[in-house]
Amino acid sequence: MFTNEDPGQSGLLSDLITHIANDYRRNVDVVAASAAQDFIDFARDYLKQHRPSEVFPVDDNYGILLTNGVRIKLCPTSDTESEVTGGDMANPDTSIPVTRQR
Repeated sequence: MFTNEDPGQSGLLSDLITHIANDYRRNVDVVAASAAQDFIDFARDYLKQHRPSEVFPVDDNYGILLTNGVRIKLCPTSDTESEVTGGDMANPDTSIPVTRQR
């Protein structure tokens, strides 16, 4: 069951930027939170313009291909994350398209 209190898809899910911004506001003083609003607005507008078009696994993480061709990881690299492998040990391409094919 979803426990997020922010409205979103299905009325319960928020986007990543909104989730992080709301948690940030709950954990810092009001002055610092309002100072970050310009970046939050920029990030939200950027992701509105450059939507996810593909999802793929990346070393205990997920990657996202944006519609502008940029590939990013969903979460930062953790201290325990293994090194990127190459050659015969590389991760297979198991990308999942998230946009409808025309």
